[in-house]
Amino acid sequence: MDGTAKCQFLVEPIPMPQWLREVEAANLGRVIKGDDAQVRFTVDLAAENVRHGTGGPFAAAIFELKSERLLAVGVNVVVPSGQSWAHAEMTAVSHAQKSLGKLELRGCALVSSCEPCAMCSGATLWSGVERLVFGAPREAAENIGFDEGYKGEHWRQEFAKRNILVTGPLLGEAAVAPFTLYLQTNGRIY
Repeated sequence: MDGTAKCQFLVEPIPMPQWLREVEAANLGRVIKGDDAQVRFTVDLAAENVRHGTGGPFAAAIFELKSERLLAVGVNVVVPSGQSWAHAEMTAVSHAQKSLGKLELRGCALVSSCEPCAMCSGATLWSGVERLVFGAPREAAENIGFDEGYKGEHWRQEFAKRNILVTGPLLGEAAVAPFTLYLQTNGRIY
């Protein structure tokens, strides 16, 4: 069998929210210069995800390192998808891999609105990205009840050993705003 004759999904494909498809279409290929601007872009996406009621207060994007062009976006869709792994970093990486047609995202940066949890950190290591840039520290998520998991005290050094440059936290209180908004909307903590 060639693998295409009969395909049964392990899980149903997770659709990208309509509003996010529109944002991505309007910004795909756009050059967003600098870490602060790229993080602000993801923080704005995280807040929009909350406002639209399409998931948790997290967003991520994949940028080409050299040009700083936007290649893909993702948001947290755990609750609407019923999939505990559907975090922003996971959806952004998956979307980029599918869109670009390659498993390793060499020459790319993963930019996230918040420091990645234990699961997303592992996925980041294996994705092939060469940079991780994030806004809010993990404590912002933990302070409202999210369990970010343990990733070790020396996680930054582990990333460096794999030639992944880590920058963050960035933007201070501005990066925490999606969490405040999520609390105000009584968002589900999982």
